[in-house]
Amino acid sequence: MKLFTIPNLLTLGNLFCGCLAVMFLHLLNADDSIRFILLILLLISLVFDLLDGMIARLLKSNSEIGVQLDSLADMVSFGFLPGALMAHMLDTKLIADSSLTLTNGLALLTYFGFLITLFSALRLAKFNVDTEQTTYFKGLATPANTILIFSLFWIQHQNGFILSKEYDLYFLIGITILSCYLLIANLPLFSFKFKGFSWKDNDYKYLFLIISLILLVLFQMNSVPFIILLYIITSILFKKKIIHVA
Repeated sequence: MKLFTIPNLLTLGNLFCGCLAVMFLHLLNADDSIRFILLILLLISLVFDLLDGMIARLLKSNSEIGVQLDSLADMVSFGFLPGALMAHMLDTKLIADSSLTLTNGLALLTYFGFLITLFSALRLAKFNVDTEQTTYFKGLATPANTILIFSLFWIQHQNGFILSKEYDLYFLIGITILSCYLLIANLPLFSFKFKGFSWKDNDYKYLFLIISLILLVLFQMNSVPFIILLYIITSILFKKKIIHVA
């Protein structure tokens, strides 16, 4: 039984970056520039998560240990981390809003963000036993969900608010509920596994990538929530094609 294969080491790298990100998140209030470190750690986690499976297939070193290890790593980097980010955003909003009286009950609202962590666990467990999720996803994948939550976290710290100071608390609660739903929804969403590179088979993927790139160049991190929305809408519009290709 080989433990320290190249794919497994990449997966452990993903896990390590997720652990570091959670640790640095606790230091954010002392130094706002730490959010750049969080961004770098998240990007590295995403790269490792992408590469471990690709290299495992390339080297023909797929293993059950690798599958389980991948889920455990994702649970930290794309499960616990987004929950902690949402909890941090809720806590920041509750402290900053002078119109709110921080009773013990209201203070507990901070931990509402960890529902994302719980539903991420359900999503990962569901993915592990669902044999249909090989060429497309059912529900929003945990990395995509983490990107969404992180983009909102970035916008809040950059601007001081996301929508407005009056409505951000309700918005964050709504996003938490929506995130939890999308994680376990039986909604077919396309993956970026290409069987071929022809325009005919992948037109919706190419269009999505082109539009997303333009949005990122023009609006940077502010565009990410709209890109995730575009991803969901594109998947709904091309649902039959996504399932047929599978």
